[in-house]
Amino acid sequence: MRAVIVSGGEPPSKSLLLSYLTKDDFLIGVDKGCNCLYDYNLKPNLILGDFDSANEEVIKAFTEDGIEMLKFNPEKDYTDSDLGYIKAKEHGANEILFFGATGSRVDHSLGNIGILLKSLSEGIKLEIIDDHNRIFLINEETTIKGTYGEIISFHALSDVVKNICIKGAKYELSGYDMKLLEPRAICNEFIDSDIRIAFDSGIIMVIFPED
Repeated sequence: MRAVIVSGGEPPSKSLLLSYLTKDDFLIGVDKGCNCLYDYNLKPNLILGDFDSANEEVIKAFTEDGIEMLKFNPEKDYTDSDLGYIKAKEHGANEILFFGATGSRVDHSLGNIGILLKSLSEGIKLEIIDDHNRIFLINEETTIKGTYGEIISFHALSDVVKNICIKGAKYELSGYDMKLLEPRAICNEFIDSDIRIAFDSGIIMVIFPED
């Protein structure tokens, strides 16, 4: 089952969100992300958070419409976004699309990258998506699909990624050990529909950026 989480960072455009959302998705509004869903006339399956930044009238409208609400104390051990991820798993999600996970709050953005790491270790396929980026992690040899001329970037998200080989890209790489967040593999480019990336160990963050 796939869950779609809309959290309280920079809200996705309506066109972006609707381009991914299907009727079968389990839709979760997280705190301020509920405002976005209400504005777009989208009915979530679940809303949650401490609701310190959501519009009170929005929360009232959703609860009066019979939508399940989970309210948490602001003084807690998890961020609202992390709680959204936990509840998505509890509802049986093995794939999650995460909107509103980036924005002006770098601390929250980095925390949500941490949720990406957690999902990878727990076998949950998770992507962070905003109007300018699509972000996911890999920890094994992978073929990545794209279109000719599309930009793609790779970052090591472990201390070192050993023996990276990138094939089928404009800038190929062979047998390279890439250190944590080293900018060596930023702004590569598809020259066909596939890029093959292989490595012996480590975790790579894959970013599809768009200006």
